[in-house]
Amino acid sequence: MPDEMTFEAAVIEANRLKSQERMDIDRPRMNAAIDKLIEAARFRIKRTVEYNEEAKDNMCPRCGSIFIANFCPRCGQAIDWSDLD
Repeated sequence: MPDEMTFEAAVIEANRLKSQERMDIDRPRMNAAIDKLIEAARFRIKRTVEYNEEAKDNMCPRCGSIFIANFCPRCGQAIDWSDLD
């Protein structure tokens, strides 16, 4: 199993494991799929953009990228711009 699992692969894996008999469940794969789904869910929760004094610009609260969009292009974090309106 690769170290990195995409969100789509995690959903497929979680559904596959859910349909198996309880005695057949591959616990490490199930845990990896669940961890990836939790991580993906965290990115979908909007976080307030932060202001970078040094760069004089807004930045992603998760990875520090400077950008203007509803999602960070580097890490995918959903951004809430409502506090800046």
